[in-house]
Amino acid sequence: MRIARDKTAGEQVAKYLCKFVQSVCVLAFGLAITACSDTDRETNLSEGITNKKVRQYLLEHPELVFDDPEIARAISSARSARQQQASALWRKSILAKNASLLDSSLTPVSGDAGSQVTIIEFYDYQCVPCKASYPELEQMRETEIDIRIIYAQLPVFGSYSILAARAAIGAHRQGLFQAYHNALMTADIRLDTDSIFAMAVDIGLDTEKLQADMRDPHVIDYLKQMQTLADELDVTGTPAFVVGDAILKGGIRVKELKVELDRQRTRSHSSRGV
Repeated sequence: MRIARDKTAGEQVAKYLCKFVQSVCVLAFGLAITACSDTDRETNLSEGITNKKVRQYLLEHPELVFDDPEIARAISSARSARQQQASALWRKSILAKNASLLDSSLTPVSGDAGSQVTIIEFYDYQCVPCKASYPELEQMRETEIDIRIIYAQLPVFGSYSILAARAAIGAHRQGLFQAYHNALMTADIRLDTDSIFAMAVDIGLDTEKLQADMRDPHVIDYLKQMQTLADELDVTGTPAFVVGDAILKGGIRVKELKVELDRQRTRSHSSRGV
C-alpha cells in the first residue's frame, strides 16, 4: 500500500512540476542561462511561484533543460539573442572609436550625416560578387530614403586592387568619386595600371593630380586604417556590410540587405517612441 501511495504522490508531484515549468518557462530559461538574480528578491510569477523557486528547481533538476526540446530551443534562442546584443554593442564601440576615420575627408559618402540608418560597405574593385550586386545596390541607393552609405575601401585582391583603391580616393578628392566608382564597378576588363588610368581620363580626372594623390602618404595611411577597422570588425573578405549595429558578410544579396535595413529602421522608430 505504501508503495502505491508513494507512486501516486510522485505522479501528482510530476504533474505539478510540469504545470509549474510550463507556466514560468520563459523566465526559467533566462534564469538558467544568466542566473541573473543573486538577491533574495522574489518576484511573484503565478500561483505563488517565484524567481528563486524556479532557479532552485532548475539547479536541482538540470536534466529538464536537456530532455525537453521546446525548452532547449527557447534557451538556444535566448542565448542567440543575448550574443547578438553583445555583438551589436561591441560593433557600436568599435565604430565610435573610429568615428574620425569614418568622417574623414578621404572617406567617400552618399547621403546625409543625419540619416536614420548608416550602411558601411566594404568592397574591392576586383571582387566579382561586389561587381555583380552593384546595379542593385545603386538602385537601392537611389530609391531608399534616409540612408547614408559609407564606401570603405578594402583592397584584398592584390596590387591592382590597392592601386584602384588609391585612385578612387584621389577621384574623391577631385569630387568625381561616384563617376569613377561607377566606371570601376562596371568595367568588364581586368584591372591594371593602364585600365585604371584610362578610366580616369574618360571621366575627366586630372591624372597628374590623381597620381600625386595616389602617392600621398595620407592616402596610403588612410587605407591602412580602413584595413585595421575591417580587422577589428572581423571583416576578412568582400563584400561586407555594416548596417546600423548589424553586420552582413559573404554572398549577401540586396534583398537581405533591405530586410536588415528595414529592421534597423523599425528599431530606430521604437527607440524614438515613434
